[in-house]
Amino acid sequence: MVGLGNFGTAVGNLIAENGYDVLGWDHNGDVVDQINQTHFNPSYLPGIELNRSLVATHDLLQVFDQCAVVFIAVPSVYIHSTLEPIHSEAAEDVLLVNLAKGIELETGLTAFQRVGCLFPRNPRVVLSGPSIANEFSRKMPTTVVIASKDHNNLLTVSKLLDNDYFRTRFSKDVIGVELGGILKNIYAIGLGLFDGKEITSVNFRSVFLTIALEEIAKIGVGMGAEVRTFLYVSGMGDLLATSMSEHSHNRKLGVYLAQGLSLSEIKERMGVFPEGYSTIQATLYIAEKLHVSMPLAKGLWDVINSRYDADKFISAFIKDFVE
Repeated sequence: MVGLGNFGTAVGNLIAENGYDVLGWDHNGDVVDQINQTHFNPSYLPGIELNRSLVATHDLLQVFDQCAVVFIAVPSVYIHSTLEPIHSEAAEDVLLVNLAKGIELETGLTAFQRVGCLFPRNPRVVLSGPSIANEFSRKMPTTVVIASKDHNNLLTVSKLLDNDYFRTRFSKDVIGVELGGILKNIYAIGLGLFDGKEITSVNFRSVFLTIALEEIAKIGVGMGAEVRTFLYVSGMGDLLATSMSEHSHNRKLGVYLAQGLSLSEIKERMGVFPEGYSTIQATLYIAEKLHVSMPLAKGLWDVINSRYDADKFISAFIKDFVE
């Protein structure tokens, strides 16, 4: 496991609970020491006792040397800087599973595509779907989608992950499955705006999420995905989970924006902006090139950049979509 944050620790612990030895790396040495010494990760997954088969290391190359399957769970903006120094030393038969969700602003590459650029000969799988770490780490049931062109790779990964409360489904639509997990972060920010303005109407939220899914499908198809992928677990399912979860960092960003906090104040509170922040900018750039209209995403980006406030975004949404 490369990256022992909230999601990486939860997935690593899941695999360890399934009876496998797991070796994890993180840039934060304190996290590594806490996992090894206490079998807890209070910084990212508080309250969850970790299986003793999950061991952490300070040496990233050790993970690639000792593990047949490597899960990549660092934030997408750090994939290149983290993995580029060791990419030429990794064996080509190591199976890589991407858990990161983001699009590079400079290149337009998704996290999975960036991994492919660094490790072009390695077999690769992408995982996405409704997988709130604070829930499945407490053995609350869920189902995710893993995607690859090679069925054998999917079987290998599913054997590591599947149990009574965590199940996988297979897909060959790699870009569609990944984009479902990336793009939903944009619209979770919108649900946060509603929270911040104390708009609790189920009708209102349902309309917003329906139109959000339409936007996701439009840009996704434009980028080469199959539309049906967005109607399943890694599309609609992930959108609903992230938008409704009180643990969503993207939703929390929306709450802070609705409360009138500046970007500098929000960054001070959150430490780092969630994936949805950079995803909006990159996606709008791609949408412009593909001639795809994304008014909800554009409106959220305007709120983020203080071109208008949350109240104006909500009023415009009602006027343009609900009437």
